[in-house]
Amino acid sequence: MVDTSTPAGSPANAATQAGSARREEDAPGGKIAGGRVGAGMLASRSLTVPQGTLIPAVLETGLDSTLAGLARAVVSSDIRGFDGTKILIPRGSRLIGEYSANADNGQNRMLVNWIRLIRPDGATIAIGSPSADTMGRGGIRARVNTHFLERFSGAILQSALDIGVNFASRSSNSPVIVALPGTTGAIRQTVTPNDVRPTLKVNPATSISVFVARDLDFSGVENR
Repeated sequence: MVDTSTPAGSPANAATQAGSARREEDAPGGKIAGGRVGAGMLASRSLTVPQGTLIPAVLETGLDSTLAGLARAVVSSDIRGFDGTKILIPRGSRLIGEYSANADNGQNRMLVNWIRLIRPDGATIAIGSPSADTMGRGGIRARVNTHFLERFSGAILQSALDIGVNFASRSSNSPVIVALPGTTGAIRQTVTPNDVRPTLKVNPATSISVFVARDLDFSGVENR
């Protein structure tokens, strides 16, 4: 019997292993899907606010989706490092963020991206984390103005004109009314429901949370 297996050190076997490695990397999730993930340690547990921490805060400015703008909030509770021994984000720290305009139809939550945190002692860090409500759900619950009249006034007016024309044409004592070509079509095309977006508003003093999106290392300001 002839051994048809490929020697371990042959070029063909090396190519097969390389192809297998590429398939593993290309799989959904990359190497995590089919390989091993190494564990690490936080560089300084007492000086790190870990990813996933919820920072409670209160809005100082209102939000209005009519135009994009900036927002400000104040932290309402002390936030300690990973091991709980040191306060890294004291109550009263300021948060600066930004939000976008043009909410989509059906949307009832506003998303603020908090870009900077400033402590009372002047220490600052690029926080780069999204807003959440007090339960950690993404976005901030907002009051919605759907602009119903603006969205459907054209359709309502068109329907009223159609009803009037039909009623008048069926009346024996009324002259025949002929609608001008394109009149009702022009009304229909003036404003469509999708052209008018809802407006979202959030009042100042609303309780919110900031979902920390990455580890925040304060060793650069605490060790001075």
